[in-house]
Amino acid sequence: MKIKFLLNLVLFFILPINIVYATEPLEKWYFYKVSKNTVLGGEPTFERERLIYRYWQTKLTITDKEIVIDKACTIPEGAMNETVTPLSYWKSPEQVDKYQKIFSEEKIPLENQIQIIKNNLNDKDSPCFKEDYTEDFTDLIKTGNFMVFMTEPGYLVIFSKNLEKDRLSSATYRGLDQQLNLLGHSMLSDKKNVNKINKECDYPGDGTYKYDSYNKCPLTELGIYFSSVINELEKEKKYSYENDKNKFYFTKNQIKEFEYEIYLNSEKNSKLIDRLPIYKENILESAAFIQYYYIDKELKNVWLLNMVESDISQRVEKWRHYKIDTTGHFKLLESISCEHRNRRGIVKCHNG
Repeated sequence: MKIKFLLNLVLFFILPINIVYATEPLEKWYFYKVSKNTVLGGEPTFERERLIYRYWQTKLTITDKEIVIDKACTIPEGAMNETVTPLSYWKSPEQVDKYQKIFSEEKIPLENQIQIIKNNLNDKDSPCFKEDYTEDFTDLIKTGNFMVFMTEPGYLVIFSKNLEKDRLSSATYRGLDQQLNLLGHSMLSDKKNVNKINKECDYPGDGTYKYDSYNKCPLTELGIYFSSVINELEKEKKYSYENDKNKFYFTKNQIKEFEYEIYLNSEKNSKLIDRLPIYKENILESAAFIQYYYIDKELKNVWLLNMVESDISQRVEKWRHYKIDTTGHFKLLESISCEHRNRRGIVKCHNG
C-alpha cells in the first residue's frame, strides 16, 4: 500500500508538469512593419506599400519542427536553423555594414549571433509556392525579439512577439488598426481634414521625402485602407445594403485601362433611383487622381474626397458632403474646392 501511495504521489506531481509542457502555447509572431528603406538605400514607394498591403495581417506560428505562415504555407524542419554571425552570413564587412544600418534605422538589434532559417520555396509542389510567397521572401532571420524576412527588393518584412507594444510605437500601422468597412473611411466626414491633408502631405511624390512626413500624411492611411477595401469589392463584385426605404449596391465602370469608377446605386422596388460615383482611380504618367468615400451606416450621408498626387506634391482637389433623401436621391449639401499650391507651398481652398 505504501509503495502504491508513493507511486500515486509521484504521478500527482509529475502529470501536471507534463500537461503544462504539452499545452504550452505555440510561439506566435505578428506582422509589425516593412522597413522604410531597402538595403540599397531606397525603392519606389509603391513596392513598400504593396508589401504592407500583402502582409499586414500575416502571422507566423513557430514550433520546433516547422514555421507556418498564415496556416497555409509551411517551412519544414529540414529547411531551417543555422546560428551564424552576421559576417559569416553576408560574407563581407561592407554588406554587414549595409544591413547594420537598415536594422538600426528600424530600431532592431542585429545581434552578434543570428538565427537563419533558410527555405526552399522554389518547389512548385510547396503550398508556399502556391500562395506566392516566393516572389517576396528569401531567408528568415531571428534577432532579439524580432523575426525578419529578407526580400528580393531589399526590404525587411518585420514580425514581432510584442505586437501591442510595438504596434503602438509604429507609424507604419496608420490605417491598419481600423476594422475594414466597405462603406469607406470615417476620416472623410470631418471637413477639417482637408486643411490637415494639404498641410501634412506637402512633400514630393517621387519618393524624395522625409519618412516622418510620409507617415503623418492622412493620405498614407487612406491609401493603405482603401487598397484593402477595393480588393474586397473586387472579390465579391457586388455588395448591397438596405435601410427602411431603399436598397443600395456597388457597381464598377471601367473607363480605360488605368481609369475606373465605382458607383453607389440606390434602388426601390427593383427600380434604379439614382447613382453616385464614390470611388475613382485615374493613373496618368504625370499624376494620379483618386477619389475616396465614406457612407454612414444609416445610409443617410456620403462624403467624398478627391486628391491628386504628382512628382511635385499631393493635395486635395475637392471635398463634398451628400445627403441621401428618403426617395433615395443624392443631394449635395456642401462642397470645398482647392487650388494648386502657390509658390510658398500653400493650397487655398474655398466653398463651392
